[in-house]
Amino acid sequence: MTRTWIWSALAVATVAGIAAVAGPREVAAADAAKPAYIGADACKKCHFKQNSSWKKTPMAQAFEHLKAGQSADKKTAAKLDPAVDYTKDAKCLKCHTTGYGTESGYPAVVEGKAFTPEEEARATLNATGSCEACHGPGSLYAPYKKDHKDYKRQAVKDLGLTTPPTAEQCAACHVKGGCPTMAADYAFDFEAAKKKAEGIHEHVPLKEKHE
Repeated sequence: MTRTWIWSALAVATVAGIAAVAGPREVAAADAAKPAYIGADACKKCHFKQNSSWKKTPMAQAFEHLKAGQSADKKTAAKLDPAVDYTKDAKCLKCHTTGYGTESGYPAVVEGKAFTPEEEARATLNATGSCEACHGPGSLYAPYKKDHKDYKRQAVKDLGLTTPPTAEQCAACHVKGGCPTMAADYAFDFEAAKKKAEGIHEHVPLKEKHE
């Protein structure tokens, strides 16, 4: 078991214990642990339809596009060498992974330094633009939602959930000049993007409003 998973497990256990005697906002205030990234497979357990839809989107293939031989036409047009492996390029990884350079996200690349086994595990977990790239690390809010079927939206927001994603989040990567393969006149329309299921994932209505 890696340190990341141990840390996540401890965070979940702490929140669960506090939740038994405190309200949502008190839980968030009392818990000293930071939310950690848990990976798309953890989200899939409760959001299978969204996950299946997401897998067909460019977001889900973000890391694959960095590999040698992938997206050759776009790379050539951008004057990049399609035979080069860009999966170790920090400039690319910032937007083609989840949580790049953070404690529980994709580990920062350091020239001449190989990933430790713990970092390899985090790299595997976060090697794409996953659910948590838009909705925030889920180690705290995911188990809370599972254990509280009638949860309130603000409660899970207090535990790190971003819903819906914000324009500022998207703009960190979807900005003109952010990637060599972007068109010269690239312009990101946040409102339009939210409505395009094919660009993110299918928007499946929740059974409850959770207001």
